[in-house]
Amino acid sequence: MPTKRGTWHLLKLVYVNPPYISKAMAHFAGDMAVLEELGTLKEKTVEVIKESLGTKRDEIDLSISDLILIPVERLPEDDRKLLLKVAQELEGDAKLKIVRR
Repeated sequence: MPTKRGTWHLLKLVYVNPPYISKAMAHFAGDMAVLEELGTLKEKTVEVIKESLGTKRDEIDLSISDLILIPVERLPEDDRKLLLKVAQELEGDAKLKIVRR
């Protein structure tokens, strides 16, 4: 049985409303959602995040309140730095996603 392999990516959901792009794409109402890639995560990090959030899904939605639940001391150093940096820069209504690509 083949296993699903790939790299885990940390994404930020950003809403934009640029009038020129909206007009060019014939997008009339509301903001457009754009996924901004913030970095990649190691398999161990994703396992710790899944365990701390109690999920087994391959696509993980995170909010600021979810980040508090993650035991950062168990994460590899590079991923810990990335998550701490992202947490400091996030706005209150921001959403994060972790996906495998």
